[in-house]
This record gives sequence, C-alpha cells and structure tokens, in this order.
Amino acid sequence: MERTHQTTRTPHNGDEEFVTIVGGTAEEISRTFREQGLAAQDYTIVHRIGRHRLAMPEGSDLASLLAGGQLVAATYTRRGR
Repeated sequence: MERTHQTTRTPHNGDEEFVTIVGGTAEEISRTFREQGLAAQDYTIVHRIGRHRLAMPEGSDLASLLAGGQLVAATYTRRGR
C-alpha cells in the first residue's frame, strides 16, 4: 500500500512551528526530512520516531486517506526566529 506524506505547518503560541511527517517506515520519514531541507530550516525532532495513532472526526475526508494500516510519524519543531 502506497503511503502519502502529509506535512502540516501549524504555529503554536506564535513562536513555534511544527512539521509532522507521516510515512510507512522510519527510513521514509528521515528521507523526507532531508529532501524537504528541514534541518537547514532549523527544525529538530521533538521526540523519537515511533508508531502513532491518528484520531479523526467522523466523516473527515482525511480519515479515508489514512484508513487501515499502521503508520509511523515524526514531529519536528523550530523556535520562532
């Protein structure tokens, strides 16, 4: 099953931004982090890469994209500049 990458940048308290990369393996997530140049943009990992459970509102279109298998995710953050 092919996985899609969902990258969401969300401001937090006005001074932090978060990017969450969702994929099928830790290697896929690490590759995406490098390909998007996130280290050069001062992003660092918040916590180790690991299994996540995503809870979605019933009827959400995004839920159909994520239905089924186990996902691996990593969240990266950077401090406000």
